Amino acid sequence: MNSFKEKPLSESPIVALPIGGFVLDIDVLFGMSVSHRIDVASHSSISIHARVHAHASLSIFVIGDVTSNCVIDRAISVIGDSASIELSSSIRTKGNVRCDISDDVNVAANNSRCVIDNRVVAHDISRAVIRERVVVHQSVNSGNIATAIRGMLIGESASVRAIPELDIATNMVSAKHAVSIARPSASALAYCASRGIDRNDAMRMITDGLLCPAGSMTDAIL
Repeated sequence: MNSFKEKPLSESPIVALPIGGFVLDIDVLFGMSVSHRIDVASHSSISIHARVHAHASLSIFVIGDVTSNCVIDRAISVIGDSASIELSSSIRTKGNVRCDISDDVNVAANNSRCVIDNRVVAHDISRAVIRERVVVHQSVNSGNIATAIRGMLIGESASVRAIPELDIATNMVSAKHAVSIARPSASALAYCASRGIDRNDAMRMITDGLLCPAGSMTDAIL
């Protein structure tokens, strides 16, 4: 197991990038609970690296509309027993932009909990690529892993590409993943029309329904 020098969160640097992004590097120490809610509309590049120690929890929720090319990179190492992490995103891509989301989680501790839930609604001719990779070491004897990618396409040329990967080197961990990419169903639109809801409002209701459950953190937006 790699060892990391512990330091207070106040010493964890946020490095501003010239293109409107930031780098966040943190240690979530024993027993701490840390959450961040980030507005992707304010940052074209988001890079987060974290080490989560025993009995600590980390939640990172990215929201907003993507109107220029954006990269979201979250790399988390779980190095303490009974730690918990949650990585979520709930975003819309619009126009002719590309958004790359990359989540990389390395689990080297027992009884850990990892949840990754990325949801994207792609409008117009925008593109989103979502990579979720979780590696669990052979020495780990308990834990729960759940990953999900959900995409909805609004526009004939919009695209969402899902690249999930679970590398579980032990049979002592419960792991599952789900992927769903689709357009709004004709039956859902027909149901809304039968209730007097016009097409634009119906599309907004359907996409909001996909995005709203992705997270519930209420911490300040970075």
